[in-house]
Formats: sequence, structure tokens, C-alpha cells
Amino acid sequence: MRKKKKSFWGSAYNSNIFIVILTVTLVLSVLKVGKELSRRQQINREISNLNEQLSAAKLQRDKLDDLIVYLQTDEYVEEQARWQLNLSKPGEKRIDLSSSPKPLNEDNQIKDKHSNMQKWFNYFFQ
Repeated sequence: MRKKKKSFWGSAYNSNIFIVILTVTLVLSVLKVGKELSRRQQINREISNLNEQLSAAKLQRDKLDDLIVYLQTDEYVEEQARWQLNLSKPGEKRIDLSSSPKPLNEDNQIKDKHSNMQKWFNYFFQ
């Protein structure tokens, strides 16, 4: 019987070196695809985080726009004139309640001679 002469490509496909090279190429390809998928997932998370920040900034901008509109109204100007300049409308009477009450003298204060533990017990159970 005759031995058929194998071609270069036929012998290369059947060699162990070719199988090792294919295996290494496959492993490197899988690692690269995994790395890209991980990177894509991280980018998507960052995009969603930035979208949340954008919506929060838009909400804050809308609140500030509303505040600017309010600050430009006559109602706000009148309120500030009443508060800072102590102005009032004709016929209105103003009462100043801003002064704090005077503290009690030490003689007028009730002195509690109970211990701290007794005070806590009374607080919770009486």
C-alpha cells in the first residue's frame, strides 16, 4: 500500500502545536470579550448614575426658578418690608413677640433632690 503524502496544511491541522495555538487564541478571545462586557456594564451603570444626577439637577433648577419668580413678586417685597423694616399697613397693629422670656431666678427654681436613676425611673414608669 502506498502512503499518501500529507500536505503541509493537512499535517498542520493534525499537529499538537496547532491545537495549542487554537486553544490559547480561544482563551484570549473569551477573556477579551469578558473584559469588554464588564466595561460595557460599568459604562451603563455610570450612564444611569449620571441620568439620575441630571434629573436631580433639573428638579433643583425648577425649584430655583420658582423661587426666583416668587422673589420678584410684590408679595415678597411687602413681606420683607414688614419683617426687616418693621413696616405695617395703615390700621394694622404690630406686636413684637421676638423677645425671649427672662429666666427664673435660682431662688424661684424648684430644686429636685432625686438621683438621676430615680428621675429616669419616674420618667419611664410614672
